[in-house]
Amino acid sequence: MSTNSIEHITILSPREKEVALLIAEGVKNNDIAKKLSIKSNTVSTIKKNIFVKLNIESVVGLYKIINP
Repeated sequence: MSTNSIEHITILSPREKEVALLIAEGVKNNDIAKKLSIKSNTVSTIKKNIFVKLNIESVVGLYKIINP
């Protein structure tokens, strides 16, 4: 998946975009945390913020935004 697929979403911070791409690829929170050297709780918080900002309720909704 290319980062270009999410670059048009300007409401998200660079970190949120990074996490959103990994979530949309099916990477689990614990694995995202390890990859980005952050805590799993931080990933959960970022994920929640992404869902609120994009007005979505599921990973499927995120995937559809990233891959229109």
